[in-house]
Amino acid sequence: MTAPEATPLWREVVIGDPEPWRRGRLFLLAVAILSLLSQGLVVISGIVAGYIEFVFVQGIFALLFWLQFYFIWIGIHWVRWFNGGLSALYGFALIIWGFRDTNAISGIIGVYSFVVGCYMAFAPSVYFFAKRQRETVRRGESLAIACVFLVLFGTLVAGIFGLVGHRAGLEREAREFADTAFRRIFTDHDTEFLLDHASDRLLKNAGGRAELTHFLQDATMGAGDVHDIHEPSLFGSLRVRYWFPLKLASDGTMTSSGMGQRSRIQMMLIVGDDNGEWQIHEIRWWSDYSLHPPSQ
Repeated sequence: MTAPEATPLWREVVIGDPEPWRRGRLFLLAVAILSLLSQGLVVISGIVAGYIEFVFVQGIFALLFWLQFYFIWIGIHWVRWFNGGLSALYGFALIIWGFRDTNAISGIIGVYSFVVGCYMAFAPSVYFFAKRQRETVRRGESLAIACVFLVLFGTLVAGIFGLVGHRAGLEREAREFADTAFRRIFTDHDTEFLLDHASDRLLKNAGGRAELTHFLQDATMGAGDVHDIHEPSLFGSLRVRYWFPLKLASDGTMTSSGMGQRSRIQMMLIVGDDNGEWQIHEIRWWSDYSLHPPSQ
C-alpha cells in the first residue's frame, strides 16, 4: 500500500490551507454582510431624516456595488482588481485625511477600506475562489442577473429624474406663493392671510396668533407700505422630504426685497408644501438698521 504523498513545505507556507478558496469565500461573505449592514444603516437614516433624493442616490450606489460584487463572486478577475484598487486608494486617502484632520473615524474607515481592497485584489484565497467559481458559472444565468440589475438601475435613475421634475414644479409653485405672500403681508398688511397660512411651527415659535399679529403691526409701522417688490428667489434648493409611510413634503427659503418708507427692505420666508397646501414656517424682514423676526 502506497503512503500518502506529503504536502511540500513551500505549499504550506505560501498557500496554507489545501483548499484556500474556502477562505476567499468566507472573506467575500464577510464583506457582503458588512456592506449590507452599512448600506442599510445609511438608507434607514435617510428615510428617517426624510431625504428622499439622498435615499435614491444611495440606492444607485448600492446597486452598482452589488452588481460588481456579483461579478467578483462569479470570478471576473478584472472587476475584482478594479474594485480592490479603488477601495485601497480610497482607504489610503481617508487615512491621510484622518491624520491631517485628527479624525479617528475617517482613519478607521480608511484602514478598513485599504485592507479590504488589498486583500480583494491580491489575496491568493480570493483568486482561487474566483477561479473555482468560473468553472461552475453559466453564461445565460449571468446575463439574466445582469439584466435584472440594469432594469433596477434604470428604475432608480428614472425615479431620480421624476423627482427632479416634481421638485422643479414645486419650486415654481413656491415662488408664486412667496410672491403673493410678500405682497399680501408687507404691502397690503393682510393679517388674515398671514394667520391662515401660518404653520403650527410658525405659530409655536412666534408665541401664538396674538404675537404673530403683533409682528405684522410692527412690520407695518417699521417698514410702511413696501413697494417695488422683486420677484422672489429661492435660497439654495427646495428640499423634498419623505414621511413614512407614503407622504412627500417640501420646504425652501424664499427671499425678496422691496422699497420701504425709509430704506430698502429685505424679506425672507420659509415656505412648505404639506398635502398640496403651501404654508409659512418662518417669516423675517430687516432693513439697514435691524432684524425683525416674528418672535420679537
